[in-house]
Amino acid sequence: MPEKLLEKLFNDSAQSLEEKVTQEKLCCGRNVKVIDGSTVSMPDTQENQKEYPQHSSQKEGCGFPIAKIGVIFSLVTGAAVALCIDVMNTHDIKLARRLYSFLKPNDVLLGDRAFCAYADMFAITKLGCDAVFRKHQSRTTT
Repeated sequence: MPEKLLEKLFNDSAQSLEEKVTQEKLCCGRNVKVIDGSTVSMPDTQENQKEYPQHSSQKEGCGFPIAKIGVIFSLVTGAAVALCIDVMNTHDIKLARRLYSFLKPNDVLLGDRAFCAYADMFAITKLGCDAVFRKHQSRTTT
């Protein structure tokens, strides 16, 4: 399937589900979105090897290309509402910054400690949203 067709189907299905969400399904009247990052292995093609090189610990020709993905899910519908793909060594926060544009005012973004950066919390609040992230282990609390 062509990537553009997959992207259109992805966006259309997520949009259709989001439109069906009623006020009583929301958490205190707020739409909660969950953000996370992961890796996926890809078919071993020349194009994929070039675009998404395999991990450096793998012997050349003995591994699959690996891509890093960032996703925002709707807590209400369970649908992925936003997705971005990059090379494997991309940090989750870098992917997240490409996904913030999919948030709508009054959304609450929920994520793990990888997303707990003051600059990002500020950027999210500037969009009219709130963020709930676990405190990063390097931050001290008094």
